[in-house]
Order: sequence, then C-alpha cells, then structure tokens
Amino acid sequence: MKSSIKVIDPGFYTSIQDNGRYGYRSMGFPVSGPMDKKSYVTANKLVGNLNNEAVLETTLKGPKLLFSGSCFVAVCGAMTPVFKNKKKMELNKPFFCDLGDVLEIGVVEKGFRNYISFSRGICQEKIFKSHSQYYPITENATIKKGQNIDFSHPINLEKMFIKKIELNNLIFNGELEVFQGPYWNNLDNELKSKILNTEFEIGSNDRMAYRLSGVNIGNKISSLSASVIPGTVQLTPKGDLIIVMRDGQVTGGYPRILQLTENSQSVLSQFRTGKLISFKISEYDRFLLKEL
Repeated sequence: MKSSIKVIDPGFYTSIQDNGRYGYRSMGFPVSGPMDKKSYVTANKLVGNLNNEAVLETTLKGPKLLFSGSCFVAVCGAMTPVFKNKKKMELNKPFFCDLGDVLEIGVVEKGFRNYISFSRGICQEKIFKSHSQYYPITENATIKKGQNIDFSHPINLEKMFIKKIELNNLIFNGELEVFQGPYWNNLDNELKSKILNTEFEIGSNDRMAYRLSGVNIGNKISSLSASVIPGTVQLTPKGDLIIVMRDGQVTGGYPRILQLTENSQSVLSQFRTGKLISFKISEYDRFLLKEL
C-alpha cells in the first residue's frame, strides 16, 4: 500500500498545483499553477523541494488531512490557524507529520490563500506535463472528500530544510505595480490619470479572473481578440477592469491596458471581494521609456 494523505474534508476550494502547464496555450489550455507564486515557492523551499513540486493550494478555508505515511510539511501564505492533532503549528516553518496524524487548516484571518507543501511530494502522473488541476483537462477542479493523494517520493530525512522564513507579503496597502500594456498609449492623458489615481474595488473573483469596479471610465476603445496572459488588465466597454489570473482564458477581445508584475499577481491573489486596490507604473517601465 502506497503512503498517502486522505482527504477528510477538502475545505472551501483546495486544488493541486505545481509550477504550471506550459506549451499548450495554442490548444486553449490556461497556464494554471499557483495564484501566489511567492508563497508557493517558499512552501516548497521550506521542506527541501524543488520549485516545481506539486502542493495543495487552499482558498479561504483549508482541508483536513489524515496521513498514512511520514513526511515534513509546511504551510505558507495567508494568516491562518494550522493544527496537527489539534495542536497549533507555526506558519512558514516545516514540521513533521507521521502515520495517523491529522492536519487541519482553518479559516483565514488575513489574506485569502495558503500553500501546503510535502517533503515527499504529491501525485505521480502528469497531464500535459503538469499536476495542476484544471477541469476539464483534469478530472476535477479541486480535491474531493475521501480522496487519497499519494506521495511521489520515499521519505528522505537527509534533505536540507530551512528552519523558518519570515514573510511580510500580507502587509501591503493595495498598491499593485504594473507595466504599460499594448493599448495604454491609446488612452488620453485624462483617462490614464484617472486609472492611476482611482481606488478600484474587487468584485467577483476566482482563479480565472478578478473584476474591478471604481469609477465610470467611459471606455470607447475597441480591439481585436489577442493573446492574454496571467496579470493582463483589460478595460471593458462599461469601464470595468478585468485582470486575467492563472486559469484565465488565453485570448481576450478587450483592450489590454496594463500588465501586473509577477509579485503584484501574488499580492492580488491574497485579496478578496471588497478590497480596494490601485495601480502604480513600475519604475523599471519608466526607466525603459526614458531610455527610449
């Protein structure tokens, strides 16, 4: 019998994610992978994994898991209570789980998403070169109650572990750093100023996209359908903004006015409905424009 973890309670929205599914956008497949890449990489680093090892990504409330084998575990991301056999564990610090142990991730207190890494890795079979769950490429979009998730490696107690990492990525003011998109210079200066000086409110959001509303921008610019990637900010005819995320479509027909930096994508993924955000043009982008 293979060592595994059994899902007693899957939580609100928990999925298996690795670094992502690349090379298949021409077939209409999204990249998928972690919404908060910074926390994902940190979680793997803490237990001695490579940066592309599969983890569990949780949203709002995490899962309850039963271990049938031993491994080191780390939980990173949102400020969330973590319990092993009802004993509170620390975030951003690896701890050991043995046969029969129960790990439970509670409801987030600040932030939105967490990443649970396992020193033995999880999953074995890749679908289109990735473990990342995305329906209908994978059978399910999330893990399910009663599911057994196999470890992919034997336990290795000689792996290098990091004792603890202090993360401050949840202490921010909602200002997202962006690059100028292909249609940015199609906007007049008044509209540019309005976009950069407005606090937008997060509306509906998921792994596909975040929708923002704030002021009536009055967009009259149109564009042909073109490639979009995670972090692309599109301006709708009504003046709302749509930010493409990891499971987002690969093409879009709205003007692409801005592009979030990778770090800003991680920051945004920890925000939920009602949070106010604003945009700031990256200093690197300004430097390039000056040089040109």
